[in-house]
Amino acid sequence: MDRQTFPYDHDVLATFPGARSYERGELETTYLAERAGVPYLILVPRAAGGSVTVIAFEDERERAAHLTQPVTA
Repeated sequence: MDRQTFPYDHDVLATFPGARSYERGELETTYLAERAGVPYLILVPRAAGGSVTVIAFEDERERAAHLTQPVTA
């Protein structure tokens, strides 16, 4: 798993054609995407000024395991 964080950019999803909404929370929207055979999870803040997080996974199994982990505060 490779996690990168970038300043907010409303065009980040344009670099991931076919990205689809997975979960919408109060603070961010989570998207699933694939590019060049690599599965990604993209966390986009609902308001400008936050950070966009892009997580690349080795395979779909690793991403699925990450999505099923309990959320910790």
